[in-house]
Amino acid sequence: MKILSASIVLLFMVGFVYQSYSSYIDSTSFDKREEMIDVGGYSLYVEDSGTGKVTVIFDAGMGDDSSAWNKVAAETSQFSRVITYDRAGLGWSEKSPNKRDSKTIVAELHSVLEKKDITGPIILVGHSFGGVNIQRYALTYPEYIAALVLVDSAHEDQIEEMPQTNPLQKYLFKFGMWAAPVGIPRLYLSNANPEEKAKKSTTKHQYTSLDEAEHFPRSLSELNELTPNYGDMPLVVIARNKASSEIDNTKTRDLVWATLQEDIATRSTNSTIVFSGERQHSIHKRQPEIVVGAIQKLAEKL
Repeated sequence: MKILSASIVLLFMVGFVYQSYSSYIDSTSFDKREEMIDVGGYSLYVEDSGTGKVTVIFDAGMGDDSSAWNKVAAETSQFSRVITYDRAGLGWSEKSPNKRDSKTIVAELHSVLEKKDITGPIILVGHSFGGVNIQRYALTYPEYIAALVLVDSAHEDQIEEMPQTNPLQKYLFKFGMWAAPVGIPRLYLSNANPEEKAKKSTTKHQYTSLDEAEHFPRSLSELNELTPNYGDMPLVVIARNKASSEIDNTKTRDLVWATLQEDIATRSTNSTIVFSGERQHSIHKRQPEIVVGAIQKLAEKL
């Protein structure tokens, strides 16, 4: 028993040293190209690229940072101004003392846009949880919002409607995030984008992601209370897989998700829904051309 205990302690110590050293190397290896903007005692990392009369602002999904948009942002900056940022506590942004619900996140983003004096026309683009945030932003600060693009966005009813995931799988995933101080996420995160891996491997990023997940039900509830309706504002919903009418009734998860995405599309009288044909949630990474095409069509009409 003593040997086992000593071995566990040794593993934790090695993991802690590995994580600390790797985080230090990461912090000095990547060029933080853009600016840090103070939003009330803590600063957010913001990248500002491209030019044009339209400004496109991106918000990433839960657990992601701004680098998740790299492919889409690079193409979009060829025809418009592009703003990507790391939410507080994620990526290169500093940690916030405030709870990580959508209401707080939207207020922080608004502070960034005010500091940068960004007005309209603005196209908001959000993936997954980011879709909840930009919907709330459009409802809270509609003055300069010209259009919305929702990439496989979360839906207020998904917790009740979607089939539950395996509890063991969910626990193991959270355990990996809790173990960030000893470098566990660093072992399983993809090496495809070294900067994205570096940003997401920090304890700060992993623990903030857990905080966002904890407040996720509240964020959905708050959006539901606002009764999302965008009138005739252009709205493009980009969803994974296929339309509900094309899905076998036995594929419950796919069918429910498609139905929820179709419901989001009813929130504007000027909406379009596009199905990717693939089951991957991160459409902007796997099929960036779909997202870029949707944004470009909207920008050309503004």
